[in-house]
Amino acid sequence: MTEHLDGGIPHSVLDTRGLPGKQAFTLWREHAGLFYDVRAPKDYPQTFDVRADVWHVGNVLIGDFRVPAQDWSRSRACIGRDGVDLFMVQILRKGWSGPRDGGAAVHANDILVYDMSQPTDRRGGDNQALTLFLPRNLLGPHLAAPDEHNLHLLPSSDPLAALLRDHLIGLQARLPKMSLDQAQAIIHATVQLTTAALNGKVQDEQAGPVRIAMTERICSYINANIRDPDLDPETIAGRFGMTRRNLAYLFESHGGVAAYIRRRRLSLIRSALVHPAHREQSIETIAEAHGFGHYRSFALAFQRQFGLTPRELRAHGLEGNALSSASDDNLAEWAHWIRRMT
Repeated sequence: MTEHLDGGIPHSVLDTRGLPGKQAFTLWREHAGLFYDVRAPKDYPQTFDVRADVWHVGNVLIGDFRVPAQDWSRSRACIGRDGVDLFMVQILRKGWSGPRDGGAAVHANDILVYDMSQPTDRRGGDNQALTLFLPRNLLGPHLAAPDEHNLHLLPSSDPLAALLRDHLIGLQARLPKMSLDQAQAIIHATVQLTTAALNGKVQDEQAGPVRIAMTERICSYINANIRDPDLDPETIAGRFGMTRRNLAYLFESHGGVAAYIRRRRLSLIRSALVHPAHREQSIETIAEAHGFGHYRSFALAFQRQFGLTPRELRAHGLEGNALSSASDDNLAEWAHWIRRMT
C-alpha cells in the first residue's frame, strides 16, 4: 500500500499481491467496506489479489481496479454511514458483473453507471474496471433526469459509449506522463462526453455552449446562496434578467429549479448530519440553517429522497464515523479522496 506522485498528478495505490488470502481480503474490505458491504468468501482462497490505482485530477478521480470474484452491496444504511454523493462511471475491461437476484449482466467493454446515493446489490467475477468518479454537482446539472441513472447500462455496441470508453482508456493510459494542469484541462471535455453518452444523444444542451455556460452560472449562484431561505425561482430569474419560463426551460431535466434547490439542500443536510463537526447541533437547527422552515415537510422530503429519516441517517453516520476513524491510519489515500469528494 503506497501513495506517491506521478507526473505531478496525485496517485494512490493499494496492492494486496503477495499477502495470504485472508489478510488480503481483510485489507481490501477495510477500503471497499467504507462504501460497500463486501461479503467474505465461504472459504478464503490462498490469494486474494487486488490492485487499485487511482489518480486525483482536480475534483474527479480516475481509478483502475483489479479485483477477484466477490459480492457487494450498497444499502440505505451504508449510504447513511458515509454520506458520499457522486456518480461512478465504470468501464468493465475484464470479467462480468450482475445483480445478485438475477438479471442482465455487464460484460467486457460495457459501461455501467452507479449513483452512490442509491442502493445497489451486485456480484462480479474476476474484474478489471476503469472507473471515473464524478461529484453530483459536476455531472448532475448536465443530465436529463439526473436521479434516474443508477445502474444505467451503456452496452459496448453503443457508438457514444464506445467514444467515451476510448477517451477514458486513452486518458488513463497517459496520466502517468501528464502534468496536473494538462489533465485538468481535459476534464471539461470528459464531463461533456459522459453527458452525451448518458443522455443517449448529443442534445442541444451539449451543442449550445451559451446555454451550458448560463446553466452553470445559475447552478454556481444557487450553490453559493443555498442557505438563503428566500432563494426561489422568482429571485433567481430576476438576478439573471430572464423570465421564469426561460429559467424553467434551463432546469427542465432537473424537474424545475425549485426541485434542484430542494435536492441540493437535502444533500448538504445529509452531509452535515454525518459530519462530526455538527454532532452537537439538532436536526431541526441544521434543517433551518439550510432553508427549511417547517420540520415536518423537511423530514418527509428527506425520507423520500434518501429512504431514511433524518434521525436514522444521523445514527448510521455516527456509526460510520466510529468505524472509519478506527482504520484511518491503514487506508490508502484514494479511500480518503472518495470520502472527501463533493
